[in-house]
Amino acid sequence: MGRIIAIITLFWLASHAAAGQPPPARTFDTEPAGTLPEGFELARMRQDTPGQWLLRRMGGNGYLVHEADAAANGFALALSPDPPLRDVEASVRLRLAGGARAGGLVWRYASPDDYHAAVLDLARAEIVLFRVSAGNRIFLEREDGLELDSSAWHTLKVVHEEWRITVSLGGIRVFQERDRRYDRETPPGRSGVIATGASEVWFDDLRIGAEIDRPRRP
Repeated sequence: MGRIIAIITLFWLASHAAAGQPPPARTFDTEPAGTLPEGFELARMRQDTPGQWLLRRMGGNGYLVHEADAAANGFALALSPDPPLRDVEASVRLRLAGGARAGGLVWRYASPDDYHAAVLDLARAEIVLFRVSAGNRIFLEREDGLELDSSAWHTLKVVHEEWRITVSLGGIRVFQERDRRYDRETPPGRSGVIATGASEVWFDDLRIGAEIDRPRRP
């Protein structure tokens, strides 16, 4: 059954990419509060557990929350059930509600020791792009000096096509970086959201799909 669902999902994503349509948003509005969204899997890096993740509701709106753990000093990940992708377009609305106030997107996830991430850190007023390889965090780009409303929702978007990684915040491109480890044989990986263990982060409108902003190269 899981294989059938994955095939159907891939077909659906391909048809929307061909039509120039963005992937639908995962809003969490119809799922019960106090649970982990169906199909999501948790992972961790440099801390004992992936932390506490659950759905909360505010009126008719649902959102996924990572609860802060002051004793945690690594990263907590929640991986979407969407099929693995190599070229990917992902976006999420997030509110950095408390604690260390750092969270964002993860993609090309193969293991806790192998993935890419873009993290908005309000405590440090910066966005960082990094790759984790063999358990080592390699910084690819950083933009600091951000002036953002700490109580607001912010939309973070990443497009990774072949070697090119573009990161945008609120619809404005922050930077574009080259993935120097790019290889045409790089396998696809899973996507999702990430928070530092000591951060309370709310996530909503998660979109994950094949990169669709530019035509495919021959």
